[in-house]
Amino acid sequence: MRDILLLFDTDEYTTPFDILISYDAGFDIVVPYAKVTPESATTLTQDAMFPRGVKGVAHTTIFVGGKDDEAAKKILANIKKTMFPPFEMAVIVDPRGGHTTASALVAKIEEVLAKNNLGSLKGLKVVILAGTGQVGQLAAMICASEGAEVVITSRKKEKADEVVAELEKESGLKMNGVQAATDDEILKTIKDADVVIATGKAGVCLVNKEMLKKLEKCKVVADVNANPPLGIEGLELSSNGKEIIPGVYGLGALAVGDLKYKVEIAMLQAAKDAKKGIFDYKFAFDKAKEILGLK
Repeated sequence: MRDILLLFDTDEYTTPFDILISYDAGFDIVVPYAKVTPESATTLTQDAMFPRGVKGVAHTTIFVGGKDDEAAKKILANIKKTMFPPFEMAVIVDPRGGHTTASALVAKIEEVLAKNNLGSLKGLKVVILAGTGQVGQLAAMICASEGAEVVITSRKKEKADEVVAELEKESGLKMNGVQAATDDEILKTIKDADVVIATGKAGVCLVNKEMLKKLEKCKVVADVNANPPLGIEGLELSSNGKEIIPGVYGLGALAVGDLKYKVEIAMLQAAKDAKKGIFDYKFAFDKAKEILGLK
């Protein structure tokens, strides 16, 4: 029986990235749906559950994608409410690659720490600059789950506190929100950080070289931005644990992206083979560590 992937995308057009990578992962057929809403997701799920019977539903997988990660959460909730045994499908959650990117990012940081005999994330202070977007939020929850002290910054304290409250509710883990809108505020926040992650808008430098020199105990800096200027000055796109200043190791977007691609392929293949279950950032992070030999 053919393995079919139903791609529920919140955007006006379904991204070719997820379509193509799904074929590369081994699906026989990929059916894209654009402008999917939480309401339409319920109908689409119901219509996918029954026509192939119990045997066929095990060969049907749903992928939740799109730029609207809040809508994606609601879509996932409705999918889970709609399915029931034995009509259950595997569901992948990776809106615009956020889950796999955040997972790859944190796993690469742990790899750099391990390779340089710097321990693990447990007990370290991790500051995620401009961390109120999807990747920053997911990276925060992963780092906190690994035992790190996590700080999320925003240009406005209210926004940082709002995001932290939601993340703490979702994860049950403690985090902190801080305003960091100016260079002085950013430096004050990262000065005693062990790990600094930039997840801001493309083309915005958040940490310049002078700020880097003033960090007291930083071990790793990482940036997911691929558009110049990068979020951390002096970091190269291809930096893969390279020492950018004495004692500080850098991770660029290309190094993270290479692992992200491998993780998404692995997640798609695992969902196809598992027949049911939810495949999100938690699964992706475990898979990323497995790929890097950290498990």
